[in-house]
Amino acid sequence: MTTDKRVAILGAGAGGACAALELASRGFQVTLFERNSEAVAEASLVNEGKIHLGFIYAMDRSLRTARKMIDGALVFEDHLRRWVDFRAADAVSTPFLYGIHRDSLMGLEQLLAHYAACADYYRQRAAELGRDYLGMGTGFRFHPVPEAEYPVDLNPEFIPQLVATTEYAVDPRHVARCLRRGLQTAEGIEFRPGHTVTAIDPLKGNGYRVTVQHDGQERSESFPQVVNATWYRRLPLDRPLGIEPPGPWSHRYKFGNRVAVSLTRAQLPSITCVQGPFGDLVNFEANGFFLSWYPTGRTGMSLAESPPEWDAGYDRAQRMAVFHNSLGHWKQRCARLDELRFSDEDVDPVGGVIYALGTEDVDHVATRLHDRYDIGLQSRGGYHSVDTGKYTLAPLMGMAVADRVSGVA
Repeated sequence: MTTDKRVAILGAGAGGACAALELASRGFQVTLFERNSEAVAEASLVNEGKIHLGFIYAMDRSLRTARKMIDGALVFEDHLRRWVDFRAADAVSTPFLYGIHRDSLMGLEQLLAHYAACADYYRQRAAELGRDYLGMGTGFRFHPVPEAEYPVDLNPEFIPQLVATTEYAVDPRHVARCLRRGLQTAEGIEFRPGHTVTAIDPLKGNGYRVTVQHDGQERSESFPQVVNATWYRRLPLDRPLGIEPPGPWSHRYKFGNRVAVSLTRAQLPSITCVQGPFGDLVNFEANGFFLSWYPTGRTGMSLAESPPEWDAGYDRAQRMAVFHNSLGHWKQRCARLDELRFSDEDVDPVGGVIYALGTEDVDHVATRLHDRYDIGLQSRGGYHSVDTGKYTLAPLMGMAVADRVSGVA
């Protein structure tokens, strides 16, 4: 292993930020490039924050995706606490209900069998690791909600069956703030916002030349090791270095609207509709709520190596139209939304890019979008590319990157 402990990390999303913090703690000098003006600003910020226990990945009958998510969930809080002042319970949602939608690709019995298999794996891994989910002592539990206890605010015409779980979301905006503070105060990290990486070239002998654009100018700098933790342009940067995706891919643009209205636990359920192209409501109580409805909120899909700059294509009015359309669909399913009082000024109608293997959308039974296990690290010499896969896995993948760069794995 080289004694030169400089490393460039491209992309300061949650995965790149976690990798930077862990490498700095191991004595590396990290240069962290980010195209936005601040870290953790794109998909890592605008998702629903769910720390997955495998429930949503029932279409992957192999259980490989669910197991991967459980592995990440069990270390999510512990790993973050290595680097930042973080406690999941400070920003957790209400526990998730899983609503089996009338158009679900799977029935209740199939889903319960999958959930039971997830519970078995959770108990095994929790015992092996000596950890509990989010440090909250809730473990892994689920049960079908009897008809007599069915919430009056959920419409059984659309959601005829319901399962209560101990799965939670952790507010990604809270996590982003924690990671940003960590990057600012950690020794050994130079954060360079507003820097877009345009090329990575291997040098004769050792190392790589990283070329970036900043303030309309282009410059290059060499590093012995480079980590590509970008999300939007990872593939075109990887290809010249000999790294290809393990299968056909797609990029999707999905709205993850946030509404800044303080709620009580009873005012809105946290619910995911399954199994298919539906959506989520997430009640973060004092920190507002998240709302997505896939059929109206997934506004872009591309099979190109570099997807369009979707974010730049929407003005505020267009974004609000997507939000109100999605809200209308959710009001048909959850009457409690009609009782909430908020204005358009309270709404942040943001979107983010999702990268995943698979070229058909989630309403196709056999699409690979239901599988998220074929992810992680690929390395060629001192160049390392990481596909974090899901928000749940960001701390786990950050640690894996640090192990690879420092020669541990």
